Amino acid sequence: MHRSALVLFNIAKRRNVGPMIRTANALGTDRIVIVGRKAVQTYGHFGTDRSERRLHFHRLEDALRALRDDGFSICGVEICGSALPIDTHPFAGDTAFLMGNEGEGLSEAQRTACDFLVYIRQYGEAASLNVGVATGIVLHHFGLWADFPESEQRNGKFCKEERR
Repeated sequence: MHRSALVLFNIAKRRNVGPMIRTANALGTDRIVIVGRKAVQTYGHFGTDRSERRLHFHRLEDALRALRDDGFSICGVEICGSALPIDTHPFAGDTAFLMGNEGEGLSEAQRTACDFLVYIRQYGEAASLNVGVATGIVLHHFGLWADFPESEQRNGKFCKEERR
């Protein structure tokens, strides 16, 4: 079964982190990689912040190297000419997603460090999506491509189910 990872680096709004962790958990992400300071505010995670395998690195380069050593490709999520539409599912295997900063996106150095880039097609007037919303869309597309089994539903909720 294919694995996905979420790399949290340079997320400017601390209130985005908890919902991103919750979304990653709901969508089957194998691990959360936190780059920079170890302590992050996880407001909005609703108990899911301990469900993933969390890794911490001080430098982005070290995080990406460790992910590659474990068989992950690095996919940057960015609106730019070299990015592929996420709905084309351009994945080849285990994939770690590096999300852009809310205001600035991914820097040129960060884009260069990625194996490939994707973007989410938009049809309205907003310049971009919230990083948490974009995380959900990207991870959902990966889960569809990877054919993750749907979690069991009970009493109007999804139940935790080990898929590893």
